[in-house]
Amino acid sequence: MKRYFATVMVLLIVFSVLSVVSVWAQGPPELQRIVFIHPAKPPKPPPGGGDENGYFKLINGGVKWKTFPVPVEMNPTNPSGLDSSAVLNAINVSAEEWDDGAYSEWGGVSPNLFQVSVEFSTKTYNDLAWTSDKLDGDNTLVWGNYPTSGVIAVTILWYNVATKTIVEFDIVFDTDYTWSASGEAGKMDLQNIATHELGHGAGLGDVYQDAAYRETMYGYASLGEISKRDLYTGDKQGITKLYG
Repeated sequence: MKRYFATVMVLLIVFSVLSVVSVWAQGPPELQRIVFIHPAKPPKPPPGGGDENGYFKLINGGVKWKTFPVPVEMNPTNPSGLDSSAVLNAINVSAEEWDDGAYSEWGGVSPNLFQVSVEFSTKTYNDLAWTSDKLDGDNTLVWGNYPTSGVIAVTILWYNVATKTIVEFDIVFDTDYTWSASGEAGKMDLQNIATHELGHGAGLGDVYQDAAYRETMYGYASLGEISKRDLYTGDKQGITKLYG
């Protein structure tokens, strides 16, 4: 009997040690990267117009920020000759549209989501978090030459898999296009595109249904378009679902 109990105790001790080793071996939660590609393509409205019921998509069921406000920085250097103050103002208004509805006055969400004053940055395309070793804790927006043609902008987003917490996003506006801060025809409107990309930074994915073409998070955009500066029904539903 003593031998039996001794054997049981040894097995329990071994099992306990193995359990601790197993948990320890898992290490800290890994970060997951998602890259959102924003292609150029005219909207395709369905017969009778868009659906007012709204379309939105949460990233992996609800990835979001947990601390506020979320700082945003921008390198305003661009090949289109846009004034730095005009660039920073466009990004600021785009960020606040998701925060308190600054542009369309829709009311916004409860937390002060994005930092109201966008900071100046000197970072460039190569400094963005394309790989985990480039993560620096800053949410940086720049212009750069993305290698694939027909791409307006790209958002790189990193989040903690275990907690579904966004830890960083970076955005590049493609220099293949001529950009405008005032909605000029034949040019990409910075505020229009930035509002879409910052939607990714807040935790929303792209929607591609034809009936969703009015949504800011519709997956395509075109030259001279400014309608996505205003959040539409699904955009408001999605950001409210995440942040209340």
